[in-house]
Amino acid sequence: MTWQNYLRTRTRQPEFLWRMVIWILAAGIGLGYVAEKIWQPDTAVSNEQKAKQTEGWDHVEQLAEQGDWLQVWWKVRREIYWGYETWGPTILATITGVCWLAFLLQSLQERTLLNSRLWCSLVAVTLGVLSIWPTGFFILWQEIGWGLRDSEELISGVRYNVFGIGLREEFAKLCCLLPLMPILLRWRSELAALLISACVGLGFAITENVSYFSKHHSLSVAGRFIMANPLHIALTGLIGLSVYRALRNPSGWGPHTLGMFGVMVFAHGLYDAFIDLPALQEYSIGVTIIFALVIRQFFCELRDLRKKRGDVVSLSANFLCGVSIVVAVTFVYLSATQGLTVAFESMVGSVLSLAVMVYLFLREMPETMVTV
Repeated sequence: MTWQNYLRTRTRQPEFLWRMVIWILAAGIGLGYVAEKIWQPDTAVSNEQKAKQTEGWDHVEQLAEQGDWLQVWWKVRREIYWGYETWGPTILATITGVCWLAFLLQSLQERTLLNSRLWCSLVAVTLGVLSIWPTGFFILWQEIGWGLRDSEELISGVRYNVFGIGLREEFAKLCCLLPLMPILLRWRSELAALLISACVGLGFAITENVSYFSKHHSLSVAGRFIMANPLHIALTGLIGLSVYRALRNPSGWGPHTLGMFGVMVFAHGLYDAFIDLPALQEYSIGVTIIFALVIRQFFCELRDLRKKRGDVVSLSANFLCGVSIVVAVTFVYLSATQGLTVAFESMVGSVLSLAVMVYLFLREMPETMVTV
C-alpha cells in the first residue's frame, strides 16, 4: 500500500480522526501545565504598551473632534496595528490563522502551488488584514460624526452593536474584497468566490485576534478569540458569494444580496450584543445559536459547490486537526499568561460552541460522518 492510499484510507476512519483529536488536545493540556510552571509574563511591559496605545488613541479622537479626518485616516493606522508589537498574541493569532487557511485552501480544490487561485487567496488574507484600518476609521466616524457610541443599555447597546460593530466591520471587509471581484467574475467559479471572500474574513479575524489578547485577557476575550476566525470566515464568505452572484445576474440576485448583507450585519451585531450587554448575559445561548446558524449556512454552500472527488488527506481530517490545534495552542497561551485553572474556565463555553461547529461540519460535508 502506498502512502497516498494509506492516508486516503486512514484519514476517513472515524476512530483514527477522534484519536488524532484526543492526542492533540492532550498534548495541549500537557504543554499548558508546563507553560504555567516556566513562563513568567512581563506584565510591566504589557501595561506600558497599553498605556501608550490609550494615549495614542486619545490623540486620534481629538483630531476627529476637530474634524481633521485626513489626519485621522493616517494616524489611526498606527493605533490599529500596535498589537503586532507583542509577540505572544501575534504568534498565537498567526498559528490559528494558518490552521484555518489550510482548511480554506484545501476546500478550494486546487492541487498545484502555482495556481492563481491559491495566490489570490493569500492576497485576500492580506486585504483582510488591511480592512482593520478602515474599520478603525469608521469607529471614530460613527462615534464623532454620527454620535453612535457604546452603551450598556439594552436598546442603545443593540443599536450600537448592529449599526456600529456589525455594519462597519462587514462594510470594511466588503470594500477590501471588491478589488478582487473582477478576477472572480473572470474565473466564473462560485466556489472561488465563496472561499476567497472567506479569506478576507480570515485576514480581518487574525488582526482582530491580535488586538483581543494585546488589550485584554478576560474570559470573554478567550471565547471571542477561538470563535472569531470561523465566524468572520463565514460572514464574509457568504456576503462575498452573494455580491458575486449579484454582479453576474443583477436582476435575479440583487435584492437577495442586499438582504444577505443586512442579515449578516444583524447576525454579527446581535452576536456581539449577547456577549457585551448585561441585559442579555442570561441569554448567552444566543451566541451559540447565531454562531451555529451562520456556520451552517456557510457549510451548506461549501458542500453544494465542492466537486465530489477524493483528496489524499480528507477535508474532515484537515478540519478536525486545525480546530484541535487552535484549541490546544490557545489553552497553552492562556495557561502561560493566566494559569491552568483560568485557562480551563475561560475556554469551556467557546469549546462547546466549537463542538456544535464540528457537528455541523461532519453532518453537512460530503464526507458525512454524522447523520442525525
